[in-house]
Amino acid sequence: MQFFKYTVIRLALFFVVFLPLVVLLRWPIFTAGLVALLIAFALSYLFLNKLRLAANTDVQKMFNSKGPKKSKQDLDDEAAEDRFLDGEK
Repeated sequence: MQFFKYTVIRLALFFVVFLPLVVLLRWPIFTAGLVALLIAFALSYLFLNKLRLAANTDVQKMFNSKGPKKSKQDLDDEAAEDRFLDGEK
């Protein structure tokens, strides 16, 4: 959940800078996008450190999870399949 909050806040920072540059100052979209990207990155790095670390922890947990555990039936089925395939050789 922290990853989602961090992403939404960073996107909001980006658009808070991007939209005035494009709409009010009539900057080219590419230039405004680069400037907004740099400013949003700097602000989020400086002021959202706790949220960034919490989001990092969430992502780390997601990638370290082993997934659903196999039941005994699944393990027995795999063993039978392995025995069958080994017998064909």
